[in-house]
Amino acid sequence: MSNSQRSSSKSLKPGSAPNSGSRTPGSRKRAERRTERQAAKEQAAFEARMRRNRMIGLGSVAFVVVVVAALVVAKVTGGANPPTAASSSVSPAAGTPVPAALSSKLRSVPISTLVGAPTGEVSTSPQSISDPVLSEAGKPDLLYVGAEFCPVCATERWALYVALSKFGTFSPQPGKIHSAVREGDIATVTFYGTKFTSPYLTFTPVEETTNQPEGDYYVALQKPTPVQQRLWESHAGETFPWIDFGGRMELSSAQFNPTLLEGRSFDSIVSQIGDNSTPVGAAVDASAKVLIASICGTMTTDKPADVCSAVGHV
Repeated sequence: MSNSQRSSSKSLKPGSAPNSGSRTPGSRKRAERRTERQAAKEQAAFEARMRRNRMIGLGSVAFVVVVVAALVVAKVTGGANPPTAASSSVSPAAGTPVPAALSSKLRSVPISTLVGAPTGEVSTSPQSISDPVLSEAGKPDLLYVGAEFCPVCATERWALYVALSKFGTFSPQPGKIHSAVREGDIATVTFYGTKFTSPYLTFTPVEETTNQPEGDYYVALQKPTPVQQRLWESHAGETFPWIDFGGRMELSSAQFNPTLLEGRSFDSIVSQIGDNSTPVGAAVDASAKVLIASICGTMTTDKPADVCSAVGHV
C-alpha cells in the first residue's frame, strides 16, 4: 500500500464521505471526478510497487494482502492490542549483534531434534535442476539471493542459518534484523557482512536491498554478478528468495508460511527453535532438516558423516 493509500485509509471511516453534504451538484461531480482520478493514481502506484517487489510470487501476494488487510482493520477498529513485532524502524544493513547465548542456541540445535521435527508446516522443498556445477574456490557453492525487506526471505533465513551451522561456521555471526515494517516486520537474521567457512562447501549470500524504504522500493545493498543474475533470472524470474544448491537443486520460496512468524519478537522465535512442540520450532527445525538433506545429497557427498547419516539425503 502506498503512503497516500495509508493516509486516505486513516482519514475516512467506513461509509463516510468528506463533507459531501455541503457541496453543490457541480462541485460534487468535480469532487467525484477528482476522487476517481486520485483512486486510479493510487492504485497504479500500488500496482507498480508490487511489480517492483519482485520476490512476490503467488504465495507472497497472499501474505502481503493479509498483512495490509490486517493493518486496515486494526486502524478502523482502533487496534487496541497491536502485535509486538520485530521493530518499528529500519535496521543497519548488517543487523545488530545477537547475544552470544542466542546465537549459540541456534547453532547447536541437536541433529536428533531436527530429524524428529514434524513436517506438517513445511509446504515447499528444494527441487532438482540440471545446471553446470556451481562452485567457488574449488568447492560446491550454495548461492542465496534475497533482500532484507522481504518477509519470505526473513522466514527462510532462520532454517538456513540452523542448517548451515551443521557444515561450518559464520564470522561474525549473522546480525539481528527484520523485514521492512510495511512488509510484515518479521524478525530474522541477515547474512550480509558475514563470512561462512566450511571444509565442504562455500556459501554466497546476496542481499539485494536493505529494509529501508526508498520511494516505493528499498535502498540497494548488493548486486549479483552477471553469472548469478543470469541463473536467478532463468530459474526464478528474479523473485525472492532463491537458493541454488551447487547447480543441482533450487529453492524459490520459504518452506513454511511467513504468517507463522508475524508479530513475534526475535527472542520469542529463538526460544521456540529446537522445541518441536511449538509450531514455530517444528516449522524451522523441519525446514532445516530438509535443507541439510539437500546439501548432503547434492553438495558434500554425505559429509559430515554424523550429520548426513542422521538426516539421510535426497
